[in-house]
Amino acid sequence: MMTASGSQKGGTERNQHRSDSERLRRVRESTVKKKILGLAVFAIVVLSLVNALFGERGVLGVATARAEHETLATEIDSLRRGNQDLAREIHALRTDPLAIERRAREVLGMARPEEVTVQIDDPGEP
Repeated sequence: MMTASGSQKGGTERNQHRSDSERLRRVRESTVKKKILGLAVFAIVVLSLVNALFGERGVLGVATARAEHETLATEIDSLRRGNQDLAREIHALRTDPLAIERRAREVLGMARPEEVTVQIDDPGEP
C-alpha cells in the first residue's frame, strides 16, 4: 500500500528526473551554442586575416602599390630630365646660330653652297 508520503516521494523523484533531464538539455543547448559562437568567431578572424593579407588594402596590396609608386617615380624623373634636355635644345635653337646650323645639317641634310655632301646608305636598312 502506498502512503501519501510514498506517493509524494515518487512524484518528487519524477520531478527530480524531469529537472535533471531539463538541466541536461540546457547544458547540451548551451554547449552547441558555444560551439556555434566559437566557429563564428573563428570564421570572422580567418576572413579578417585573409582580407588583411590579400585584400586591396592588405599587406600584398600595399607592397604592390609601393612597387608601382617607385616605378612611376623613376619614370617621372626620367621624363623630367628629358623635358629639361628639350627645353635646353629649344633655347639653343632660338638663340644659338651654330645649334640651328647643326640641326639643319642633321635633320634636313642641308649644306653650305661651297660644301659637297656625300650620303652613305646603311647596308642594314632596307
